Amino acid sequence: MSAHTILMVAGEASADRHAAAVIRAIRQRIPSAAFVGMGGPEMEKAGMECIHGMDELSVMGFTDVLPRIFHILKVYAGIKRLMLTRRPSLFIPVDLPDFNMRLARHAKASGMKVLYYIAPQAWAWRRYRARTLAKVTDGLAVIFPFEERFFASHGVRARYVGHPLLDDKDPETVRRADWPPRRIGMLPGSRRHEITSILPVMMEAKRRIARRRPDLTWHLPVARGLDPDLIRRHTDPDIRLEDSMPEIDLAMVKSGTSSLELALRGVPEVICYRTSTVNYLLARIFVKIHHVGMPNIVAGKSIVPELIQHDLTAEDLARTMLLYLEDRTLFEATRQAYTEMRHLFGVKKASAETARWACDLLEAA
Repeated sequence: MSAHTILMVAGEASADRHAAAVIRAIRQRIPSAAFVGMGGPEMEKAGMECIHGMDELSVMGFTDVLPRIFHILKVYAGIKRLMLTRRPSLFIPVDLPDFNMRLARHAKASGMKVLYYIAPQAWAWRRYRARTLAKVTDGLAVIFPFEERFFASHGVRARYVGHPLLDDKDPETVRRADWPPRRIGMLPGSRRHEITSILPVMMEAKRRIARRRPDLTWHLPVARGLDPDLIRRHTDPDIRLEDSMPEIDLAMVKSGTSSLELALRGVPEVICYRTSTVNYLLARIFVKIHHVGMPNIVAGKSIVPELIQHDLTAEDLARTMLLYLEDRTLFEATRQAYTEMRHLFGVKKASAETARWACDLLEAA
């Protein structure tokens, strides 16, 4: 196979890790492949030329985009220029739907193959995006088992490739959370505004819990790119800052990828979510699912508690965490529910499956 240039665009820490794994898997099949686009340190380490850093688009929600709209448009125009100057054979957008779907439309119109990795959550809201994906992609590599049928029903060439969190390890071999829990995780998110809005609530809940359980240790993984000084301004001195996901027995976690990672590790958790009032009201109108946490969405039922918006108070968070700290039956029931949920994912390796599909598209290009 001749050398190819592959354009990739990712916009947050988890997508950076997952995209980097795909780059490495493609390189095993096509060592001469060149990668260019927007990403983070993991993609750069894997060999991609990062023209734009993913921190340039670190926004979330309807209202967060508006103050940065001109910069976002500048980045968008820069990536479109890359399509002209570098003439990639394949575009692999990774998540980041509002940005990447527009780029996918342009790439497809320019004659590029498009393999979308990590689907927009059109099954939750804005379902019309599924029809758009059918027009602007050659393939959609989905990471949740239920997504393949949903997108296929809208004419999308969708394929379940496995979940990237399961690529490198069998979750059954990961150290299991211990009873009684002693190592407690605090995961407020990887964006600056999440730190400033969610971490203070977690800290106040931690103080309430510590008055009853002073024996606990508290751990907070710091996402790459976040300012440790920002974290320290919102945490007590006894919080242990970690470079990666630590071994913990129980966690309070912002809704997102980390909540699923904890579930796959067998760590009981309380899921937290808070956004601006405008974002929340719009979500109430348009979102078509009953849960915000991926463990509950995948399981199709509530297996871990969620504290959303006005329900996310220090008092309620502390009370819910104490239930797990004091009730072994609840603790073990949650771990059993996780085991049942994990079986739904099967044994596919997402990065290898996505790389294989990408190479097939390149051969056909």
